[in-house]
Amino acid sequence: MQSQPILASSRAASRCTPATKLAQQPALSLVTIDVTVPGTSSASGRRALRKALGEGSRLFAIDLDKRNECITFRVDVMARSVGDVVGALAGALRRATIGRVHAVHVTHSNAQHH
Repeated sequence: MQSQPILASSRAASRCTPATKLAQQPALSLVTIDVTVPGTSSASGRRALRKALGEGSRLFAIDLDKRNECITFRVDVMARSVGDVVGALAGALRRATIGRVHAVHVTHSNAQHH
């Protein structure tokens, strides 16, 4: 007697709910970090930061120090951790200075409302 393979119904295979998908995603944090980069052009600083952190980051020039030729940005970026953000900055920017850092863990229930 030859055995036949048992096929799962399409109904059983599609039991993945939106809540299940959210639970499988990595937890994220909104990381706000102050970064000082050399130069007095906000355009070049923005390019360097976007290259390091990606296009999804929000950048705000908060201080221009012409005497020391540097500009400070406040950066908001979604990441798994502060370490991921600092690592990306350290790997891409040789002469940047990291200042104030603040992270807010984004829960799945908060993410659903936005």
